[in-house]
Amino acid sequence: MQEYDALTRSDVSLDGDPLVIEVVSDTPQSLSAIQERVGSALPDVATSTQAVFDADADRFFFVEFPEIDPKGQEREVFAFGRALRMALDLAEANPVLPDSLYGAAHVGTESFLSFCETKRDNSRPYGWHHKRIKTPLAWQHTRGQGSKVAVIDTGYSDHSELAGVIETNGMWNFVEGNGDARDRFSGGVLKHPGHGTLVTSVVGSRGGADMNGDTTSPGAITGTAPAAKVLPIRAIKSVIDMTQLRIPAAISHAVNQNADVIVMALGGPVRVSSTEQALRNAVQAGLVIVCAAGNCYPNVVFPAAYASLEICTAVAALQPDRRPWRKTGRGPEVSFSAYGENVWGAAKNKATDPNSGIRASQGTTLATSMTGGVAALWVAHHGGRAALLQKAQNAGTTVQAMWLHCAKHGMNKPAVWNGATDLGAGIINAQAVLDAPLPTGAESPAAPDPNATPTLNILVSHLAGTDSTAAGEVTPDMADYANEIIWLSYRRGARKRIAESDGGAEAMVGEDAPTSGLDTALSDKPALSAYLGMG
Repeated sequence: MQEYDALTRSDVSLDGDPLVIEVVSDTPQSLSAIQERVGSALPDVATSTQAVFDADADRFFFVEFPEIDPKGQEREVFAFGRALRMALDLAEANPVLPDSLYGAAHVGTESFLSFCETKRDNSRPYGWHHKRIKTPLAWQHTRGQGSKVAVIDTGYSDHSELAGVIETNGMWNFVEGNGDARDRFSGGVLKHPGHGTLVTSVVGSRGGADMNGDTTSPGAITGTAPAAKVLPIRAIKSVIDMTQLRIPAAISHAVNQNADVIVMALGGPVRVSSTEQALRNAVQAGLVIVCAAGNCYPNVVFPAAYASLEICTAVAALQPDRRPWRKTGRGPEVSFSAYGENVWGAAKNKATDPNSGIRASQGTTLATSMTGGVAALWVAHHGGRAALLQKAQNAGTTVQAMWLHCAKHGMNKPAVWNGATDLGAGIINAQAVLDAPLPTGAESPAAPDPNATPTLNILVSHLAGTDSTAAGEVTPDMADYANEIIWLSYRRGARKRIAESDGGAEAMVGEDAPTSGLDTALSDKPALSAYLGMG
């Protein structure tokens, strides 16, 4: 296949992942049948194929190409993916490219991440955000006893702030493939090692806090659900350089281990259909899912972008003054906002660091983590996942929809948003969430379709939120280009956001070029071409 021959072979770095392409069938297929098709299409190519959910009958498969590093040749990868889809006679072929929660990471060098940060302020009390979101008042109902929060991230570490928090029974490491979910602290400039430790502490560190923002022992940090358990699932090496290869399995594992809430403070610009399917499966099983809107992308990243499909919660980040954090992802997909600047959490960047470090951090990671803890309070307050699932099924809806109804209950957009419509319904308020009555069937949307949406539909939804004219130019014959257009859209948005920062424009590398096939497909679509910066 000439499109494969156009790819550059190289040794894939230990910190990276080789090229993986997700192939999707309209109907369930066996793993052996897909392996046979791949072997026939690429008889002399080293590959490894796995079913995402079920080897006997599945619609989603990952095909790995161990000799190919996708970085820097994404254009050729998209062309190869289309050729592979046609050769296999399947519905979709989606490249599982490296993702980043931070938009700066993949539009230049890692040094661009400095443009995704704002000035730190360590002067605030360790629990200042508890006063703002009224967790001390919510704790009068419950502190999260009995709730289990699955944190899908880099793993956890030995840290005093996590004492009594970790649920080791059922934890799993999908990166190294074993039952030890400890963070391996992937190195590199601004790789954000220890990210999972930070998330876990903001969710569930033990202790208390008062309405002045002061915390109480045993540690300095108090999570929003200080009596809940956190199930660590190591599915990524870093939020800076990850792929979604292990995310569907991690979500499925959380479901099978009876988690009540899933927190994913990760994401990026890549559409992977099986991640959406895993979210749909989790929602059907009664879980609440909380995702980060993203940092330094102007649009909401995946998987948070699926919030518009009623299968997760997308959380944007605010400054302490309730204004939007300057680097937060924004868009119509955002469910609501929470504080994400100068929020204190556990800090451990390498294995040799002290086990007691803390710092004020920033990003949608913090907003997502504190919201995940509030979700754990809500589940505990209403008797747990099983009880909520029964009520949701009786009402013809989902636990996720019921959670969103209660979370948004009484929310108002603060005046400092100036009428913004891309930061969600308002600011999370833990007391109001727990005081809100559960919705009736008439007050909640019907349960969503159990099957993943075609990528072409995801593209139209993505464009409709920002440029309806461009969305109107998308036609059914563009299905093969949908994943490439989505990726280019996010990349261009990240470049634009970084260029707006002082020094960003001078440091920016060149724009991404479309594949020749997409270039031709855009020739009579001026609005879409202009949206992608190619008009």
